[in-house]
Amino acid sequence: MPVGNKRLRTLYGMGAKRGTIHRYTWWRWGLGIALTVGTALLPLTGTLRLDLWRGRCMWLGEPVGLVEASKAFAFPFLAVNIAIIVASRFLGRWLCGFVCPIGNMNRLAEWFRWKGRKGWRRYVESLPVFAACLLLSAITFSFWVDWRVFVEGSTMAVWVAGSFLGGMTLGFFGIVQGLGMRFCRELCPSGVYFAVLGPDTRTGVEFSHPETCTDCHACENTCPVDLMPREMAEPKHRAGMGFYPDELTNFANCLRCGDCVVVCEDTTARHGTPSALSMGVLSPAGRGAGSEQASASQE
Repeated sequence: MPVGNKRLRTLYGMGAKRGTIHRYTWWRWGLGIALTVGTALLPLTGTLRLDLWRGRCMWLGEPVGLVEASKAFAFPFLAVNIAIIVASRFLGRWLCGFVCPIGNMNRLAEWFRWKGRKGWRRYVESLPVFAACLLLSAITFSFWVDWRVFVEGSTMAVWVAGSFLGGMTLGFFGIVQGLGMRFCRELCPSGVYFAVLGPDTRTGVEFSHPETCTDCHACENTCPVDLMPREMAEPKHRAGMGFYPDELTNFANCLRCGDCVVVCEDTTARHGTPSALSMGVLSPAGRGAGSEQASASQE
């Protein structure tokens, strides 16, 4: 299974030899930090907060009732979900590869696991990951409960709020440390939703330069969802795992994380040749077998 030590050795080991941060990592963390900060500012600035403790909800800096705040929240929530549906249908699972906070925390945990795999560091590698889970839980908590509950609330209110915050933190931490990328590969309900929406898209991973391929299998060892990146457009596809239906195409299962492209670039760079794999808008050849042949194979 690539989700484990083989993936760590391939992806992060080759990255250490590269000595620079890959552009996909810059994009991933840049988007993640920007979205995290922007999301955290919504309840902190009073732009939107639904207070389930005393009903002191906020909308655009003004105090409103719970019903009014819920109505105000409904339209942007619906608009965002419509945008996600359209994007997933025509572009694929880019949200999984570059935006999902759980996916980014899984990668953070992988990196610390790689760096702390020896000596005393293996005992503290989980602390930054726990801190990230706590931060994500605190941001989620801020949308639903006023933090003043811990100062002004009754003993019962403090206990319930603390249990809510602690339960979220431990839940996120358990997913990241206990399941890691297996959660993305088998269990994520949002991933299943996005995959079903976009079985055949016009973007993804393409075997664009087969003549430069060294047949090292690094791309397959790195893929977090057990795909064969060089055969994305083929009618055969990975059997469903966990909640994922068996009939989903390779393009539907692909997270668009670009890990296979990263290791391919690292490999071919040593020979001074173009990467055999690329990610972006697919050429007609790159998606030719994916749609018609996949449908025919299912029949």
